[in-house]
Amino acid sequence: MFLLVGTTACGGGYDEPPPYDIDFEIPRTEAFAESLAAYGLFVEPLATLQPAEGAYVYELSSELFTDFARKQRLIRLPEGTTATVSADGDLRFPDATILAKTFYYPADMRDDDGPRRVIETRLLVLADGRWNVATYLWTDDQTDAVLLLDGTTTDVSWTDAQGQAMATEYSVPHEGECVTCHQDDGASDVIGPTLRNLNRTVVRGGVEVNQLDHLAAAGVLDGADPRTAPSIADDADVSLPLDARARAWLDINCAHCHRPGGWDEASRPELDLRVETPLHLTGVERTAREMQRQLRTGRMPYLGTTLVDDEGIRLVADYLDSL
Repeated sequence: MFLLVGTTACGGGYDEPPPYDIDFEIPRTEAFAESLAAYGLFVEPLATLQPAEGAYVYELSSELFTDFARKQRLIRLPEGTTATVSADGDLRFPDATILAKTFYYPADMRDDDGPRRVIETRLLVLADGRWNVATYLWTDDQTDAVLLLDGTTTDVSWTDAQGQAMATEYSVPHEGECVTCHQDDGASDVIGPTLRNLNRTVVRGGVEVNQLDHLAAAGVLDGADPRTAPSIADDADVSLPLDARARAWLDINCAHCHRPGGWDEASRPELDLRVETPLHLTGVERTAREMQRQLRTGRMPYLGTTLVDDEGIRLVADYLDSL
């Protein structure tokens, strides 16, 4: 079952409503619970974000910018199942897989162990072969989060890593915005947990391990060899080549729309920002000046931001200038 949505998106740093309507189908094969606690992803108290048994943290090499929010990502599979790698290198997840991404702000970004405010948890649930989306807004007392499909805004303030006071009207997306970014040839799909974005070093139990090996040992993933699997650069790692870092930033922040099969309004043939697309086929060289203008004015990325990622924009600008 699907719901046809015709609505106006918001976000992306716009000062006025976007110039067109979203018009697409939203999967309705999962009946979402009213409370996040119903999914048993965290132990009590929930706001500690300590994963419950069967829920595993995963990290991405390059991750989406969302107004400087910190994020925790979890995966939980049905008991006795694993994710696998298809012949074409894509990850395949079993039905009833849950992917959870929780957004939070430490009061002071220089103190990860200090007070923080958990804002929202977004769920992707695979039901009858379709990825369903839902957002849960955390309560003021931080004891639970409640289902919110219509979106909202909330004022957030924090101190950044340089000691500067920061604030914004944080945008919690409605389900139409979620599906806007998660489209793939008209169906919802995952963005972050790809084989190349998971193939990285992480610390587990105080020991550095390859994340693919760790997920395999935990029974979450089967058939992924980190020695032969693709990988993507960490865009924040200044020791890596400029082009690899900038292409990684564009891939995670822009390519979910700007690629074949993405949202119809953005997936135009002249621009394909996937990291695996050869440069001469991306359209970047032809559109470099316009890309810089859109990024610097905050008009892109289109959804999920009210603030500009200054470091990311400088990275991309330096890369475009180098072409």
